Amino acid sequence: MSAPAVCRLADYGLRIAALHSKLKGSAVEFRAKLTSPFLPVTLFEMVPPAAGKPGAIERVLAEIESVRHCVDAINLPEIHDEARGEARAVKFVERLEPRILGERIRKGLGMEVILNRCVVYEADQLAWFRKTAEIFDLQHVVLVGGERSGIEYPGPSVADAARQVAAAGIGATLGGITIPSRLHEAERVRRKVAAGLSFFTTQVLFDSNDIVWLIQKLNGVEARIFLSFAPVSHPRDLEFLRWLGADIPDDLDSFLLQGEASGTAEASRESPPLARPGALDRSLDLCQRILMDVFDNLPPDPPSIGLNVEHINKRNFPAAVRMLTRLNDLYRHLVSTHARASLA
Repeated sequence: MSAPAVCRLADYGLRIAALHSKLKGSAVEFRAKLTSPFLPVTLFEMVPPAAGKPGAIERVLAEIESVRHCVDAINLPEIHDEARGEARAVKFVERLEPRILGERIRKGLGMEVILNRCVVYEADQLAWFRKTAEIFDLQHVVLVGGERSGIEYPGPSVADAARQVAAAGIGATLGGITIPSRLHEAERVRRKVAAGLSFFTTQVLFDSNDIVWLIQKLNGVEARIFLSFAPVSHPRDLEFLRWLGADIPDDLDSFLLQGEASGTAEASRESPPLARPGALDRSLDLCQRILMDVFDNLPPDPPSIGLNVEHINKRNFPAAVRMLTRLNDLYRHLVSTHARASLA
């Protein structure tokens, strides 16, 4: 290795050490970390517990405590009783408001929290944002749009909501959702970045083609794209993710579940939890390959890449933790390797 290359790598090491020592503890520092391409950022997404269930918050805090060593923030979705034109895959359960859980996580564990906010359902969003910042002391929000296009909602679009928040001087870090397979998605992301969004979480990924294409189209964009993954160990997992709108290849059922009684809804309901031997291992292998495909095909000036592992149901918490541990180790290695190659 040449002397200049050695100097650049040494400088890289010093910069990483300085960033790690600087970016600890506050919302402002987490915001800076989000926009630092040299640093990995990992999220763990957890659905809030059922409302009114005794001891539910304490159980969630204990679960988060078990993963806090390998995540930078907890990502909390906002759950609505959505009408998607078809029967729900699972019964709707009223959930604890994410802000209440987020406040407990911040105060009890000292961890950063990202809230998801569906901005289209209410015309006045600024009151919610002010209360979230001033009362709950939560600063990071993913703006979520409508569940279907062609519907006239009372609230603002994601881009309009972002502009309103900025104009009101509310110092929130704003993110969005990206669906890699959607037509003109790169242009959508660029418009939202121009409106003030600085990070995006993808739809749950089961194929690398669309996300690789999207990242390449986002060359030069200064934002972080969190690649989202969720473990699959049961036919009902795929059924639920399809209902949520995830883009799942038609042959994925046979690949992950190996054709074991996965063909009918009746078979799925009768199957006991974790009744598909090897399904989780295949799910982990698939997600690992997608992650590597993204880093193997990065454009010259890519957006920063993040990792978001989703815990989609109570049964799959151990599987989600296993996925988080395995993918996080690989992801951090890939970020480090790419940074070193960029500076060499």
